[in-house]
Parts: sequence; structure tokens; C-alpha cells
Amino acid sequence: MKNHETKTSTVFVSKSTVLKFLQANIKISKIEKILDFTTKSWMENEDELLSLISKHFPNNKIIVRSSAIGEDSEENSQAGTYESILNVDPKSKNQVKNAIDKVIKSYELKNNSNPDNQILVQSQTRNVITSGVIFTRAPETGSPYYIINFEDGQSTTGVTHGSINNVIKILRNLKPSSLPKKWQLLISAVREVESLLKSDSLDIEFGITKNNKIVIFQVRPITTFSRSMLQHYDKQIYSTLGSNKSQIRKLQNSKKIPGKTTIFSDMADWNPAEIIGNNPYPLDYSLYDFLIMKHAWYQGRVILGYSKFNPHSLMVKYGNKPYVDVRVSFNSLIPNMIQKSIKTKLLNFYLDKLGNNAHLHDKVEFEILFTCFDLLLDERLQELSKVGFSKYEIKELSHSLHRFTTKIIKDFPKLLENSKESIEQMTNKREKLSKTTPKDYRDKLANAEVLLNDCKVNGTIPFSLMARIAFIATALLNSCAKKKYLSEELVQNFMNSLDTPLSKFQNDLVRYYNNEISKEDFLGKYGHLRPGTYDITISRYADENPFLNNIKFKKITSQNFENENYNIINTVLRNNNLDVKSDDFFAFIKNSLVMREELKFEFTHNLSDAIELIADAGKELGFFREELSYLEINTILKSYKKLSKSQLKEYWAKKIKKNKNEFEFNSHIILPPLILDKNDLEIVTYNTAKPNFVTTKSVSSNLIKLADVRNVSNFENQIILLEHADPGYDWIFTRNPAGLITKYGGVASHMAIRCSEIGLPAAIGCGEIIYEKLTNATKVMLDCKNQQIIVLEHDKTDKFMEEKKILKTLGYIK
Repeated sequence: MKNHETKTSTVFVSKSTVLKFLQANIKISKIEKILDFTTKSWMENEDELLSLISKHFPNNKIIVRSSAIGEDSEENSQAGTYESILNVDPKSKNQVKNAIDKVIKSYELKNNSNPDNQILVQSQTRNVITSGVIFTRAPETGSPYYIINFEDGQSTTGVTHGSINNVIKILRNLKPSSLPKKWQLLISAVREVESLLKSDSLDIEFGITKNNKIVIFQVRPITTFSRSMLQHYDKQIYSTLGSNKSQIRKLQNSKKIPGKTTIFSDMADWNPAEIIGNNPYPLDYSLYDFLIMKHAWYQGRVILGYSKFNPHSLMVKYGNKPYVDVRVSFNSLIPNMIQKSIKTKLLNFYLDKLGNNAHLHDKVEFEILFTCFDLLLDERLQELSKVGFSKYEIKELSHSLHRFTTKIIKDFPKLLENSKESIEQMTNKREKLSKTTPKDYRDKLANAEVLLNDCKVNGTIPFSLMARIAFIATALLNSCAKKKYLSEELVQNFMNSLDTPLSKFQNDLVRYYNNEISKEDFLGKYGHLRPGTYDITISRYADENPFLNNIKFKKITSQNFENENYNIINTVLRNNNLDVKSDDFFAFIKNSLVMREELKFEFTHNLSDAIELIADAGKELGFFREELSYLEINTILKSYKKLSKSQLKEYWAKKIKKNKNEFEFNSHIILPPLILDKNDLEIVTYNTAKPNFVTTKSVSSNLIKLADVRNVSNFENQIILLEHADPGYDWIFTRNPAGLITKYGGVASHMAIRCSEIGLPAAIGCGEIIYEKLTNATKVMLDCKNQQIIVLEHDKTDKFMEEKKILKTLGYIK
């Protein structure tokens, strides 16, 4: 039998067995010179082996590595379990002996004293410029992607600072010639290894040298998923991505709205990844679409004077992942009064800038768009002179944005009054409805429909309007600080003076625990909140009392904001032709921010009650909450009136089964945060995000990963790591945390405002790369002043960190 025909079961016996088999057969890559022997041989022939090692490796430094029986087997990889010693001088018998003894000692410490365990000695690779780990399938799901975690250069400082892009995910069916040049040879080398080992589920450590040679350091089977469905899923994933690519091409080539193309972002504008997550259930997605993303987001902006056009839904979905159609968003954020010729030119500038600066997709309103006047506007507009805008166009744009903003400030008292009236109407109708007793599931669903429709009219449309005004207010406030008219301390003091639902919630919670208000009264105000506003599977505060346990009493005292710079601000406003006094200016900022939060608080009450009615109706029909999460809201609302009870149960059951199967399949598809081109679905890259830091404080503490909202443990004086958050997560602030880090979120997001309000150091929207690193950390420094997150301690059981440790130990990275 030829070497390459060896059965994999006889290859995956130990690390050394695998490497020697490959060394004899690979052509595209290389494996360093090998010498191995058993621990039994070492005990019996120590002097002979030391002499043999010295002769076998006459020139280079060597690495003494573990190679225990079963260490890289098909059942268990045991990555990082045992010692490996680098930088050993083969001429020094003491160095070699000590290194071998340390490896054997690591076997004994793990209760593995098998005399057939091997010691693997290899030449140490030199001139490595890129090193890393490539999984030939997604390790969690078995999805058909090459997952490459890599480091460039000899330093890993960027890892601990979260400042490098070191992940790429490549669809398995791509030809090497269609890949980025950096990875063409690596993928060819890996495919050769797959062919020789007759396995496409491998975990391979590699290095790339200065002369572009691929060195294989280690190969293990991936043992974390079942292989039974892989082939079926592979074909289906390739087919689905093909359909998605066609849909992307169609939307990008559409001429229905202005703009030469479009981009899809999970964090631009209404931030779907932050609000409903990266992989929302069909009901979550459809509720968010129904209440906001189809119409309300646009209607609120048109009322303020932004562009009128005929948009489709702001949100689209590929797989399970929600995206914002950026061209639609950018059209809606250009004031209507701007000349049409300038609008078109401006829109294409926005799209080009985002395309060239993908890392800004969660900061488009501050870093790319010109949506209103602020004190930095004229400085920012000078950028346009470099991309073909005339002085007249820039001046006209500046004047238009100034007129637009001053009109909003002038109209604000009336808009504020309208918002208050909307809240009152929505609250009155909801309370009146709550006093009725639904007879059956039809009544419950009918009431849910009333609540959701009213939520749109009196909730999300006014909220869309007020959210935009609050953005303008925030831009004005920030520009005052950046121009040094206000100190950072004064801005923080101003934010602390806001009396929002968060401060009311925390202070009422203290009152409840002091027996000043009843539990019934407290839950009557706040019981509708749930950590996952759109998620029917998550309990409300009213139903999940652990949210109210382990409270650390930290009453928020709304400070009286006293601005000693009134005269300066009055002068600034006058010099910028803003017809408003300092007192009214700060009232505009304060009231818009507070009203935005109050509208959000109230419309989520309608939504929460509607979700509970749907859950109750579903229970009557024999469905659990988890099953209902796979229905879409339009399916629910369109079917309950037309069908009999038995027909409805049958119809919903079929829909649930179909949608669940589709959801579970789509969960195997890996998608990027930003889609610039249809090919981004095949080669998934991640741009390192710059988190939005809140406050200028620095704190070091243990990191608590809140992966499950039901984990309501004690967070006091610890830093919380969240994927995404909405108003329902306000309970975390009752635990007196030391800081907060989120994967998703913008500078004006819910959590950014919350943290600013209470002066909590935070990094909002750290992005995929930093977040993934932090999920493997146990202690971090959150340094908001210097805008960095530094990992102080790692989870020693984490697989990737163990592999990185091995690479460091082997000398491939420092």
C-alpha cells in the first residue's frame, strides 16, 4: 500500500504520526525535520538519544514537543494539554534533557503515563511572517468555510489591544485562483492535506515564511460537530448564497431610487444587529420590520423635512441576518430643501466614502453624512472640495443644512408637544384595552393587532422623528465640546442631569426595596420590559423575578446642570446665526434626548403587551412560545380572522415547521457585517471597529460574559460583555457594574445614552473581531480615556487561545 493510501484511523494516533505521514507525501507545503521516540525509550536510552538529537539537528534551534497517544486523534484533539519547549540548543545536552523532562512531566501531571507516549523533536522554523490556525470547516457547525485566524508579523500586541484584523472566512467551493493572493497557496496546501488524510474537517496550524513557503506545524481532526448532514447542507448553502447574490445584484442595479449602487450594513442607521441581534427569530425580525423598518422610520423623517421618495423597506435579510439597505438610508437623511443636483452628487459621495472606509459603517451619521448643522460642519464640508464639489455647492449645502436645523429648533416646542400627546393617546388606549377581558384566542390576537397598529401611529413614527432630533441635538452638543466651548466634565454633568426612564427605574427600584412603593406599582410601570424587546421567548420583568434580585442600591441623583459658560454659548450661538438663547439651546438638547427615551419606553410597552397576547393565544391553540417565535407577524395577523380554530392550528403548525427548518439551515450560513459586493458572501472579512467609548474613565476588572439574559448573577464591580442590548437590559445597571462592553451599538445608541447618563465607562459597538477576542478573556482593562480595551487575562480553557499559546511556544509567534 502506498503512503497516501494509509487509512486516517492509523494516522491520527499522535501528533508525530500525523506529521510524519504528511511529511512523506505533501508537495505544496513542508513540515520541518522530525525525530521522535517514546518516553520508554528515553528512560532506557537517554544518552544515545541526546547524541542522536545533536547529530540530527546540527545547525538550527529545535523545539521539543508533546506527542501523546491520542493527542490528535479523531475522538479527541487535546489541544494545548501538554508542554512544548522552544528555542532549545541541540548541542546543549542539559537544555535538551530539561526540555524532554518537562514534556514528560506534563504527561504525568495530566495522569497520562503511557510509556508509548512520544517526544517529538523538530527544527524550529525561521522567517515566519504570517502564522495562524485554519479550520477547514466552521468548528461549531461544520459549515463549508475555511476559517483562518492569523497573525501578521512577529508581535501579538495588536491582539491584546484589539486593534488588528485577523479573521477571514472563505467558502469551501471557491477556486484558489479566485481568492486573495495572500491565501491562494495556503488553501492549495490545505486541500492537499485534506486529500491525503481523506478528511475535510481539520484544524491546521500553519506558518507562511518570507519566501512564501507554507509550513504545517500541526494537524488535528475537528471533533465538535456531527458529519451526518454536512454534504446536504453544503449543496444547500451554495445554492442559497447563489440566490442571495442574485438578489444583491438586483438591488444594487436598481434605478428606482437615486444612487449608483447600494451597500448592506448590519449597523448603519437603525442598527438591526444591535436591536434584534445577528440571528433573530422570524417573529423578532418581522415585528421590527412591521413596527419600524417598513414605514415608520421614513415617515418620521419626512415630517422633519428630509427627502421624499418611494422607498422599499429599509431592512433586508440574507439568511437569518438583518441588514440596512444603505442607499435607502442615505437618501432619507438628505434634507428635501437641498438642490437635486447636489443631492445626487452628495449621495454618491456617501456611498463611495463608505465603500472605501468600511470600518465606519456603524458611525455613518457622524463620520460620513452631513444631515444637519453643527459647529464642525464647515470644517467637515471642506472634504468635498477634494472630490469634485465646487465652492458654490459646498456653500449652498452649508446654508441649506443651517436653515434646515434652525427650522427644527424653532419647530421643536410643537413637535415635543405632539410627542407628549402621542404618548398620552397610546397609553390611554392601551390601559383601556387592558381592562377588557378577551373571550378567546381571536380576541387576544385582535387586541394584539390594535396594540401593534397604535404602536406604529403613536409610538414608532413619533419615535423616529424624535430620534432624529435627538441626533441633531447630540451633534450640536458634541461640537460644542470639540470646539472647547464646553469641557468634557461639563458635558458629562449635563448628561447626568437627564431624568430618563433609566433614572426613574433605578430610583423606583430603591423605593420598592425601601417599601415606599408596592411591588404591584413597580411592576405596573416597568414589568413590560424584557431583555430582548422583540423576543417572545424571553420573559418580562413582571414574569421573571430574578431580574429584580441581587440589587445593588445605587440611586441616580439627577444633578442640577449649571452652566458657567452661558455667555460664551450665547456668543457662539449668535456668531453661528442660531436664533436661540443658551437656556433654550440646552433645553432643546435635554428635552429631545429625554423624549426619545420616553417614547421608546412607552412604545415598547405596547409591543410587550401585544407579544404576551400572542403568547396567550398561542397557548390556547396548543403552541409554546419557542414555536411561536418561528411565525411571522403578518402570518399571525392575516390568518386568525379567516380560518377556523382547527384550520388555524394546522396552518400555523405547517408554517412553524417550515420556518424552523429554514431558520436552522440559515444558521449555518456565515455572513459579513457589511456587504459591498455580492462576492462578500463568499469571502467574509471583518474590519476592526472602533468602539464608541463613553466617559474618560479607566477601569480594570473581571469580565462577565452575559451570553444568556437569564444569567442574572452578581455583576458588582465587574465589566459586563454583551452582544447587543435594548431598553430591556436596563436591569444590568441595578447590579452596580464597573463597566460595559457591547459587540453592537452606535455612538447615539440606547446603551451609549444610558452609560453616559450614569457616568459608566463603556465601549459600545466593539465589533466582531474585538468581541470574539473578549469572549475568551477573563479580565480586561477598559481604558476610555485612551480609547482602548486591553486583555489582562485569558480563559485558559479556550481552544483558540490554547492554539495561539502553542504557536507562541513553538516560536512561530511571539
